[in-house]
Amino acid sequence: MRIGLLLLYLSSALANRYAVAQDSSGHVVPGASCIDFNQTAMNYLAIGRLMDAESTLSAALGDPTSGSERQCGWLTVHNMAIVMALSGRLGEAEVLEKRSIKILEKGYSPDDPALLRPLQSLAQIQYEQREIAKARETFQRLQSIPTERLADRAMIHGLAAALLYAEGRYKESEVEYLKALGAWEEAGRGETTDVAAVLDGLAILYIADRRYREAGRTLDRALAIVASAKDAVPMDRIKLFRSRAELHAWQGEWREAEADLGSAISTADRDTRLDPAVLKSLLANYAQVLRKNHRGREARTIEARAAALHTGESSNGIVDISELLAKTKTNKK
Repeated sequence: MRIGLLLLYLSSALANRYAVAQDSSGHVVPGASCIDFNQTAMNYLAIGRLMDAESTLSAALGDPTSGSERQCGWLTVHNMAIVMALSGRLGEAEVLEKRSIKILEKGYSPDDPALLRPLQSLAQIQYEQREIAKARETFQRLQSIPTERLADRAMIHGLAAALLYAEGRYKESEVEYLKALGAWEEAGRGETTDVAAVLDGLAILYIADRRYREAGRTLDRALAIVASAKDAVPMDRIKLFRSRAELHAWQGEWREAEADLGSAISTADRDTRLDPAVLKSLLANYAQVLRKNHRGREARTIEARAAALHTGESSNGIVDISELLAKTKTNKK
């Protein structure tokens, strides 16, 4: 997929952000109680309060006044999947998103726009877990659904770019990333976490293509966006710090890489809902960089901390920087 970091992330699904009441074709829509619960959760997400959003959605799932499974369940489960993904809990997110799609499929045709957002979300989650074949299959389903909104087109271009990148088709991938950026700009969302996500993917492409200066400028812009975005969550910052650490590592700038990974770990430590697998991978990467900076004792302490973390079986799509170290050694021979 790529050398170090997650490419796409789910704040892309937040912007317009979660279709609260779907309908224009006579389908049954969620009831007032369901909409209230989900709107409250979305308000929390708009200011980056993931824990409150999760609590609200959990309450909605247990509230008998919210409506039937088909009316409300799919929407609440879909939104919960987004929350899980934004916490780096991708395995849980995938299970939930598949469930939301299964509910919708009982009453909607395969090309109904109601399926657009859940399928977009599922494809991104699968991609981030390195389930490339599954992500491509989900993306093909998406392509059969008509899109009218600029935000939806932007996300489609972003997914296409990611899959092309996974195939090593960098030029075509770059074109799709630029189309995604253009669509977000046209939609009036040029300074949002959605754009930061696309910029992160584009920067990873530039790193892989050894266009380091362009990668640096792209990451600087993304970090500036996330620093001022009200809806930014810890994973947004973690991914960008990891990306910049990767850029520094490719250039042999190990002290700068250490600083960025240190910032990512500090951010992760403050997020109690973060998947422990994310922190474990960050710690492993940090230990590798510490060794490059001749700080073996500290590296061993970090490795011991990582070993003590209990994580699930599912992958979160992160590759240890040791992979990068092996590649840089090979390139120097």
